[in-house]
Amino acid sequence: MPFVGLAQFFARDVPGLAAGPGGADLVQLFRCPLAHGPYLERRYLLKWRQAAQTERADHFLAAAPEVPLLPWEAELPEPCVVHPEEVDTYPWAENDTLPAALIARIDAWDDAQTAEGGRDAPSYQGALSIPPGWRVGGFPSWASTGPMDITCASCGAPMRLLLTAGGDEMDPDSHSWMPLEDRDPSLQGMASIRGGQSVAQPTRLRFGRDRDLHVFTCPTDPGHPPHWVLS
Repeated sequence: MPFVGLAQFFARDVPGLAAGPGGADLVQLFRCPLAHGPYLERRYLLKWRQAAQTERADHFLAAAPEVPLLPWEAELPEPCVVHPEEVDTYPWAENDTLPAALIARIDAWDDAQTAEGGRDAPSYQGALSIPPGWRVGGFPSWASTGPMDITCASCGAPMRLLLTAGGDEMDPDSHSWMPLEDRDPSLQGMASIRGGQSVAQPTRLRFGRDRDLHVFTCPTDPGHPPHWVLS
């Protein structure tokens, strides 16, 4: 069964994109359209290429490979173009991802914001530290699993986050990341989104039960197998 293409990124378009094996500057993410095993696991493929060689290829498929009839719309991506934007991000604040004293200050600030602003008050995790949706580099969000140590199975080195794939570009806890052109300034929270679901979920994809797919690679040798985490 052919894999379905989910995304591709060129190093020339994404500042800070880690180079692949042999200096590869084009990374592509694929997913098998079917689930496997008793736990309905998904199989992913990370493919590195040399952009210059790819763009000079003599043969391209006239049409994308056909996939079987799937039960859920969210199994296939909605074609769209990525417009990268650089933002500052900060680590998830839990366990030892930050000094304990700093996490305590963050928790106290969150509590004060909630007491003053109620449901739509900003929080460190949702509104300030890590944006939702698709992103390259930065820090992983650990909303579902809690922080995890990710090490390379080949050499034991701590792995770094290459990219994150998410179903939603905005949600009730992170509407502060919403682009200004998609926001109604007279409204608050999710109600302020212009364009509805097509803006909030541009790729139409889902990962697990509304989780993020984190793709980690080895900084010592990018040729080592990547590691996948749903969180």
